[in-house]
Amino acid sequence: MSSTGPVTQQQGAASAPAATSQSSSPAPTLRKPGSAPLGRPPVKQLMYGFGDVPNPSNDAVGVLEEMLIEYLTDACLQAAVVSDKRGKVSVEDFKFVLRKDAKKRSRVDELLYMNEDIRRAKKIADIPELDNNKGGSKDASL
Repeated sequence: MSSTGPVTQQQGAASAPAATSQSSSPAPTLRKPGSAPLGRPPVKQLMYGFGDVPNPSNDAVGVLEEMLIEYLTDACLQAAVVSDKRGKVSVEDFKFVLRKDAKKRSRVDELLYMNEDIRRAKKIADIPELDNNKGGSKDASL
């Protein structure tokens, strides 16, 4: 009867991937329940930035963190499915996953544009004349 008893942690970890491919339950996480992979302070800051109180309850932070992790995991898994033929996930795969959500898709496009804009500005700022001052010339203190 001990074989029908509760599943140990090792048995559960070994059988978890097989169980998820057959059922519609969410993908298993490889982290311990209650651990904070994102960290509590960033989630609290996000909550405060979107209008919550400065110190939200730990339960609220935990729920939001779980929802956030689940959403990001699902988005990554969907992008992986889209890129299955190529074997490499790209930005275009995430754009495809977000194609029906205009608000999120436009935010992704905005962030990608700003990333390119910053990259161009860094390239422009990397002028050889500016590199000469890095060596501690007497004009560097001005």
